[in-house]
Amino acid sequence: MKRLVAILLAALVLVAVAGIAGYLLISREVSRERVEASLAARLGGTLRLAGTPAVSLAQGPALVLGGVRWQGQGGRWTLAAERMVAGIDPAGLLWGEVRLSSFQLEGARLHLAGADPADGALADLGRDLSRVLGAQVTVSGDAISWGASDKPRLGAFAFRLAPSGEGGTLRGSVEAGDQTVEFGITLGHRGILTGTASGPVAVSVVSPLAGFRMSGAVRNPEAARIEGNFDFNTSDLRGLVARFGKTLVGEASFGALRITGDGALDFSRLELDTARLELDGNVGEGRLGFGLGATRPRLEGTLAFEQFDLSAYLGELRSLAGVEDEAPQGDSLRDRSLSGLLQSADIDLRLSANRFIAGPLSGGPSAIALLLRDGDLSLDLSETPVAGGTLEATARLKPAGGDTFDLAASAIAEKLDVRQLPALEVVTMPQSGALTFRLGRTGKGQTLASILGSAGGEAHLLLENATYPAGGEVLARLAASASEAGSSASSLVLERVTGRGGMEGQEMRLSDVEVWSGKHLLRLAGRLSLADVSLSLRGRLLPRPAEADPAPGAPTTAVPDPAVGQASGGIPVLVRGTLARPSLLPDMTGIGAP
Repeated sequence: MKRLVAILLAALVLVAVAGIAGYLLISREVSRERVEASLAARLGGTLRLAGTPAVSLAQGPALVLGGVRWQGQGGRWTLAAERMVAGIDPAGLLWGEVRLSSFQLEGARLHLAGADPADGALADLGRDLSRVLGAQVTVSGDAISWGASDKPRLGAFAFRLAPSGEGGTLRGSVEAGDQTVEFGITLGHRGILTGTASGPVAVSVVSPLAGFRMSGAVRNPEAARIEGNFDFNTSDLRGLVARFGKTLVGEASFGALRITGDGALDFSRLELDTARLELDGNVGEGRLGFGLGATRPRLEGTLAFEQFDLSAYLGELRSLAGVEDEAPQGDSLRDRSLSGLLQSADIDLRLSANRFIAGPLSGGPSAIALLLRDGDLSLDLSETPVAGGTLEATARLKPAGGDTFDLAASAIAEKLDVRQLPALEVVTMPQSGALTFRLGRTGKGQTLASILGSAGGEAHLLLENATYPAGGEVLARLAASASEAGSSASSLVLERVTGRGGMEGQEMRLSDVEVWSGKHLLRLAGRLSLADVSLSLRGRLLPRPAEADPAPGAPTTAVPDPAVGQASGGIPVLVRGTLARPSLLPDMTGIGAP
């Protein structure tokens, strides 16, 4: 028993002596200059302290440092903290050494000066991070900034770096607006950051709104290239873009998005050789590439869809085509500066679909090529079967100096079955018939709205075998004039309607308008307002010459018989009203009272 008590007393004395010796040793080593030099040697970069280090045995033992400013080489990053607690390895004290084993920074503010892959700054940043990953470091703070300004861009953050064998992990979270973003990075070897080792890499960045996951490996250290599987998804693309300070047009599109695939990532580019894109329920597969290191981000690739539903985007498409929305929702691309839009990225994207759906319309197969390079935008819709006929279109916005752009657009539709076309409020479509038209527009301006508001162009129209109910609200009002006197017509058949017009701003000048029906031919010319589709036409109602029946698809060259009707050739008439409610009136111009 006495021996046991003696041993315990000896142990207590030894612990006390070790503690006193350790405290004296620490106290001797805690001058500010020596601590700054020790931390810089341990963690890399430069470190400055605003106050005198203090010793705390209650925390482990540990050094308590106030007013810490830690900076990477060349000022690539700066971490300022109100306090740092540096843990001391107790085992080292028994051997007369002060070894710092862990580092905890509180009240930190992190600033990233920016990194350009071209000047090797990313490699230098990798070396800094590799050095830090060799220690146990925990950081918590309230702001992250980057670039030329120290203004905070991200809110409260916390992360923990821990060595793991030859590799290491970084885990944490950061407040981005109303989103808490949690992230984690695992490296099989710290040399991956400096381009001196290969090994597995895993990255996870997740928030309630979006997530990105990558699982792969660096196989060639010198290439700094990660090969593996990539997965990005968001439940609300519109909301995600808004949190980056941008606004998408409309309200009913750009919801759920997911991009997955196998490929490779380096400092400047992500390439997915087997990409799968899911956007608002539309699924396409092919290849995608994202350029990240150039002045403008770049998107290129080819995607094939079995079916693509455009219904959610019809409002935006109508707006881009110049069709005004009576109740616009959100922002409009028509009113945005084209220079800001077209200079923000480069795109080379080709999409194809076996079948597309656009509201009541459907068709296919179809293909769209979108090319945007140096602010020069080209859009090409290949010949596409739709509504029993075909449709193709092209458009180009080309820089014209300053913030101004030139527009050249054209569309060709052949033999569309009007029964399959959607109903329009501005014009009542016939119950049957085949529609062919050619449309071309040119203009110049700084926004799409200004271009369309002053654009010129030409339009050619051919409507064949159109049937309207007698007594209807549109051209069927001509039934009383076109039918035999005393007869009752249950419907009006317009065998052929042709016309061409020149557009200038919000007005179309119509010429060579001819309407063939029964035994009559109506020839008109005048004006159509594109703003309210009001009509102001003048012409003649003529008897139809039997020898001048129009050939399908050919222009009319009939000459009226001057012996029939008035000496001037037919009855002078006016067409007033709108396309939806036209009125046929006798033209009394020049006729005086008897």
